Amino acid sequence: MFSKKKLLALGLLVLAWPLLIAARLAIGEPCDPATACFDVALSPATLVGDFYVDGVLVAPGANNARLTGAPDADHVVEVRNLQEPGVAGFGDLYIYPDQNAVQQTHAGWIWRLYFYPQRVYIRGSFTYTCLPRGYRATDSIACRPTIDGVTMPDVAPNAKATYTLTPGEHLVHTDLVGDSAGNWSVAAREDVVAVVGGRFVYLTSSFPLKGSLKISVFPNTIAADIYVNGALIAAQSTAAELFVPAVQVNTIEARNVTDPAANGNWKYNDTTQTSIAYEGGTRYIYLRPVKVWLTGKLSLYCYLSRYATTDDAACLVNADGVPLGAVAHNARSVFTLPTGAHAIDVSVTGASAGRWAGPLSLTQNIFGGGTSYYTARFNLIPNAPPPPVAPPPPGGGGGTTPGSFELGGQVAGFDRPDLMKFAGMVWVKRQVRWHPGDTANADVINDAHAKGFKILLSVLGEPSSIAGGANYDDYARFVGELAAFGADGIEVWNEMNIDREWPQGEIDPAKYTDLLRRSYLKIKASNPNTLVISGAPAPTGAEGAFGRDRVWNDDSFIAGMAAAGAGAYMDCIGAHYNEGIISPTRDSGDPRDPYYTRYYSGMVVTYYNAFGRSRKICFTELGYLTPEGYGPLSPNFGWAANTTVAQQALWLAEAVSLARSSSSVRMIIVFNVDLTSYGDDPQAGYAMIRPGGSCPACDSLHNVTGGR
Repeated sequence: MFSKKKLLALGLLVLAWPLLIAARLAIGEPCDPATACFDVALSPATLVGDFYVDGVLVAPGANNARLTGAPDADHVVEVRNLQEPGVAGFGDLYIYPDQNAVQQTHAGWIWRLYFYPQRVYIRGSFTYTCLPRGYRATDSIACRPTIDGVTMPDVAPNAKATYTLTPGEHLVHTDLVGDSAGNWSVAAREDVVAVVGGRFVYLTSSFPLKGSLKISVFPNTIAADIYVNGALIAAQSTAAELFVPAVQVNTIEARNVTDPAANGNWKYNDTTQTSIAYEGGTRYIYLRPVKVWLTGKLSLYCYLSRYATTDDAACLVNADGVPLGAVAHNARSVFTLPTGAHAIDVSVTGASAGRWAGPLSLTQNIFGGGTSYYTARFNLIPNAPPPPVAPPPPGGGGGTTPGSFELGGQVAGFDRPDLMKFAGMVWVKRQVRWHPGDTANADVINDAHAKGFKILLSVLGEPSSIAGGANYDDYARFVGELAAFGADGIEVWNEMNIDREWPQGEIDPAKYTDLLRRSYLKIKASNPNTLVISGAPAPTGAEGAFGRDRVWNDDSFIAGMAAAGAGAYMDCIGAHYNEGIISPTRDSGDPRDPYYTRYYSGMVVTYYNAFGRSRKICFTELGYLTPEGYGPLSPNFGWAANTTVAQQALWLAEAVSLARSSSSVRMIIVFNVDLTSYGDDPQAGYAMIRPGGSCPACDSLHNVTGGR
């Protein structure tokens, strides 16, 4: 039992801090009867410290310990260097102060002493949030905070980062970084945060998104330099997108407008708009430059009174003293002229020109984008000489029967006539080069006849040889000589709609028709039985990209020939088809695009209809390219990379079968039989005779024609 005096002392100890508890030695917890004992512990149990008695280290790094000392004497009990290992925040965010107490007890007694140290916060927590408003997943953006001059790792949009800082004010600078940083109205900001020890403080670093301008130029076939507020943002483009500060008046311009299809016929004026975009919003801007016509059309119809089919005469048109071209009798041609008034002179040209009166002169106003019409009518002069005597009609000699389909092939060496006959070929095609002043010879003609073939000669020359209309008559003389030697067919020039084969800047169906007319008359005068085929244009749709001074689309060129009266000076319409990668029986499904030259049927319909179905088509080149047996194709011909030899053989047979059963195709010349060059222009890839001498196409064609 405790005395009243001892209970009073115990009560005072309980109220003191730290808590002191005295008790007699319990069973199992003996204390030396001559010694005073102190059982000392730290709370919570996660704490450890170094225990001292009267300045002497007794138990280092412990949570609790029994300490001893002299009885009935004051002892200083201390716990120094308090640690809380494994607990987040200790030492960084908070610490514990040293603990001490002065205590005495009697001999054999045990004092239980508990220390409850309180955390002393030396830092506070700062939570930072990156908030670029209007952020999209496709944006490349982040916040880069700098705290009191120390740059921290980047914080992703809408993400948080927590920092431990000493109490007091701290300067927080934030930079927006990343490729998309310019899309926000400001790229940096300054903030001050006040940190309190043991407390949390929050900062959201918010950035306003600029407004967006989405700019489009209409129509979308034109391009322009797009400016915003005087700065070029897109050169020769149809569209642009730009972020601008919110609630700002912006000036949007389209300058230097270009149109690949204009070809000098029109232009577009610059145009300007103003607009405001709001924060995070999108403003759609449509720039519509005004089209200004620079040219118009003169549609001229030529009529020669009492014209005979044997007459060599046409209307020759000049504007302001500059020749425009020739227009055949009873035909119409369309000429492009600058807007305004023009002095038009029309005269009759050709060997029979003296039979008609003239010339005619007038002033014609040309209106931008419009067509002005004029009929040039020439009356036969009194006592006009009679027209020339008509030559015998085509047909006969060489076995050319108008309307009957025949097959042939283009050759280089002409070493396998046996395979060509097996395939059912009647014709052999060879190219002949003409130069001004050349004299024709009969070597290739005689060779073909000796081997039992009709011969088609494709006669072409250098573009420079006919520049400015020069040497047309010399070319006509040359092909007339070939006809006299017995040529069964002559193709007048080749691919005259591109500047590789015709003078640049002079590509014109009316000019070509003039050459065709002169050649036809010479050929028929020399040999009425020679089949005259118009030059086959290159199948293309590139005039919009390169301009008509370099290339005409073949359908436009053929239509222009028809308008110029070319139908009167040919027996057959020349055509090329050599870009197919699908069966000729199909009229859709080409993986490249739906352009009509991709399809055999598209070529047939377009060319046959161009001349009102009055002339049949002669394919002077028709072939399918395959790299099989040779290796990869050059990049310009990569479209045929997947075509096989078996497909080549099948598709040639299908094309011939279609032609034989049609009323629109007179001839197919397969391109080619035996060419061996395989490089940038992989002609050997078109060849029927493959590496090693096999000819699968010979077999497939034989199955259609039965051979001969």
